[in-house]
Amino acid sequence: MGGLPENTLAWLQYAIARGVDAVHINPQKTRDGHYVLMHDQTLNRMTDVEAVFPDGPTGGPTRVQQGGRDYVGYYTLDEIQRLQISGGAAGTNFRVPTLGEALDFVDSRVIVFLGLKSYDTQTLAPVLGNRETRNVLLFDLYASGTDQSKLVELAKTTGLGVDVALYQSKDYLADLNGAYEQLGPSLHGVHVRSRGLTPEFLSKLNDLGVRLFISGWEGGEDYALVNKGDPDPWKAALRVGSGVITDQPDAVLELLGR
Repeated sequence: MGGLPENTLAWLQYAIARGVDAVHINPQKTRDGHYVLMHDQTLNRMTDVEAVFPDGPTGGPTRVQQGGRDYVGYYTLDEIQRLQISGGAAGTNFRVPTLGEALDFVDSRVIVFLGLKSYDTQTLAPVLGNRETRNVLLFDLYASGTDQSKLVELAKTTGLGVDVALYQSKDYLADLNGAYEQLGPSLHGVHVRSRGLTPEFLSKLNDLGVRLFISGWEGGEDYALVNKGDPDPWKAALRVGSGVITDQPDAVLELLGR
């Protein structure tokens, strides 16, 4: 967003200033049990880790041993805070923020979807304690038949609601029932592609009080709007009454007249 690197404080500030309603951030667990924001499980794409640590993490497997990759989980918080994320105007560099810093910075100004990557309840729950539960939501992918007990434990411990993405689903209604069976009232919303929606699925969402979010980057609405100048797919999705999940926030906000 705004030409700024994802999961940085500057990126969050742009989203807030632009009027985005919600952001998706990705906490990753460090070797010493802290949480930093990083979409990938590795540091190579976003940071200068290869220059700062030529041989890989101190006391951990070498970069060669990890196939040229530097996993967040092999670095301590102190080591990661020595790294820089490049991007933005004039080659500006940014630090890797911690999850706590990001939530404090947002301060309930937007809804935060926590895209869960590597975590455990014992270390993550304290970071999420005393947060405004209406403005922080847990987020994870859901596939039919998967065990959600870890997510259930985190939701119960923190009191936070859960959104699940059904992007791999072949039957939205069946997977909605499966997710609700495990998550119960903690299930706040489901994220789907626009194709595959049925009246039965929409009715069940209404019965359960579960919110619907349509993903345009997964379903083609973003591509049509940005690459073809065609707003009709997004307009059709919005008529369902859904929330919007998009990789093109500026374009969709403009479509919405915001």
